[in-house]
Amino acid sequence: MKIIPRGKYILVKRDDAPARESEHGIVAPSDMQMEENAFGTVVEVGDLIKDVKKGDRVVYGLYAGEAIEVDEKGKKMKYRLLEDEFVIAFLR
Repeated sequence: MKIIPRGKYILVKRDDAPARESEHGIVAPSDMQMEENAFGTVVEVGDLIKDVKKGDRVVYGLYAGEAIEVDEKGKKMKYRLLEDEFVIAFLR
């Protein structure tokens, strides 16, 4: 399935949480770390978008837009569908 945003919306694939290791050697993603950082890569852009392109790495508002989870070949992928005005900064 392909998600194609309309108008001034963009589709962002959220960066994976960095793994952390407990003192007992158990490796787990750091949910707290990802809550503090909303980074991602732009996957698709709407037809009215001028300054955001596919492949851009962006910082966006933590609770901005809608969370979307898509099953791609048996793997759940997490995306964020948000308006371009919620992009706070570009990472270059």
